[in-house]
Amino acid sequence: MKPAARKAVLGALAVAGVAVLAACHRAEGGSTVQAPTKAGVAPEAIGRLPLGDVAGAAESTIGSTIANPYSGNVEAVAQGHELFVRMNCAGCHGYGATGGMGPNLTDTYWRYGGVPAQIFKSIYEGRPQGMPAWNPALPPDDIWKLVAYIESLGGSFPAKDYQAWVQGDRAGENVPTEVPRTVTPTASEPAASSATAATSPPEARPDAGGKP
Repeated sequence: MKPAARKAVLGALAVAGVAVLAACHRAEGGSTVQAPTKAGVAPEAIGRLPLGDVAGAAESTIGSTIANPYSGNVEAVAQGHELFVRMNCAGCHGYGATGGMGPNLTDTYWRYGGVPAQIFKSIYEGRPQGMPAWNPALPPDDIWKLVAYIESLGGSFPAKDYQAWVQGDRAGENVPTEVPRTVTPTASEPAASSATAATSPPEARPDAGGKP
């Protein structure tokens, strides 16, 4: 082969190699799944939620404005349950989500918040002491389905009760008359009387190391 032809072939091979390497680099970086438009809320908005019981949390209204687009959707709840088992959430939280190595998800006690946006945030970002961050392994759509399944277990709070969760106001518990209520007792859960509140010992919070 003539020197000029050899140079032309080598040059073409070099350009092709650079193109292949560039394509490989573009493919790096994890999941290529895009957040579906029907989820309606970008994870960045949920990221602005106050984390846990921090100063200023009671002034935030973000948690009360972000609802789960799949709440109450029977098919989504079933898919969320399937994800709960398939992604081994049950390995820590138990197959009934009543707790194991991880906390109980059915008992209305939430260390990092129990309204839909806060539950999404905990799954998306992860939490200390063993909870992994499921972004980007799961797209936001699937995380919302997991949240829908957890909501179906009865231990979470609707978005409208975000302020009640922050302030510790719970239906069925006595609240001093001078303190504005954030939830209204239901007929099945009447407010406790002053006498009952005075004689009944306070319930120990499981996440504070006490016995439930």
